[in-house]
Amino acid sequence: MSLAFYHPTGGFFERANPVSKLIGLAAAFVPPFFADRPVEVLPYFGLLFSAALLARAGGNLVRVYKLMILLFVMSIVLWSFFYKGQTALCTLGPLVIMKESLLYGITIGIRLNCFVLAAIIFLTSTPIEDFTYGLSKLGIPFAVSFALTLAFRLTPLFIETGQAIVMAQKARGLDLDSGGILRRIRHYVPIIVPVLASGLRRADQLAVALESRGFGKGKKRSVVSEFRVTWRDYVLLSVVLLAGALMALYRFV
Repeated sequence: MSLAFYHPTGGFFERANPVSKLIGLAAAFVPPFFADRPVEVLPYFGLLFSAALLARAGGNLVRVYKLMILLFVMSIVLWSFFYKGQTALCTLGPLVIMKESLLYGITIGIRLNCFVLAAIIFLTSTPIEDFTYGLSKLGIPFAVSFALTLAFRLTPLFIETGQAIVMAQKARGLDLDSGGILRRIRHYVPIIVPVLASGLRRADQLAVALESRGFGKGKKRSVVSEFRVTWRDYVLLSVVLLAGALMALYRFV
């Protein structure tokens, strides 16, 4: 199974301009900050969830649903301690759960999951090459945009390498599951060393490949595909901005 999030579908989001998708991604992070109660942020969460289904990101959502649940639960637990309220809801030993604290923790949990949904939509519908193109069109130097997108390229490779090394070491009799936490950490030393060695080897090969192709010479770079602004870009940005405007009006008016 591929560890990359991008899945070519030819759908609405994939055919949008990468610049519009980057701007839309940044704008999508803003509306949840206008919500202080669950009822205010839930409609926006539903909008993003529907957009994720439209982008055919269901497979990626299945991959990150545990993270989303963890963020939601940890938000409730932490804000129950650190957010002060006035209305006692229940008592758990020495801990008094306040109604305001619980509602605020739920709001923050939904807000964090909104960020995850927006990122999943972007990663599902945007190839790494389009990501680099969008960053360059926004005025970011190519070297910087290439370094940013390189993380998306290499992270799946490192994970796949680690998984292959784990299977190889288990085939040789290495027991990674028995013992306490400290014992398990010591067992992972034979895995960390080859992963680091593989990473250094890949970095050296990448440096040689980039130098052979004239990376950093300062010449104007050509691109494989040029993107135009179409009706999809106007619809995408209009929906995100309208959602933010409605939430801001509800919050301040």
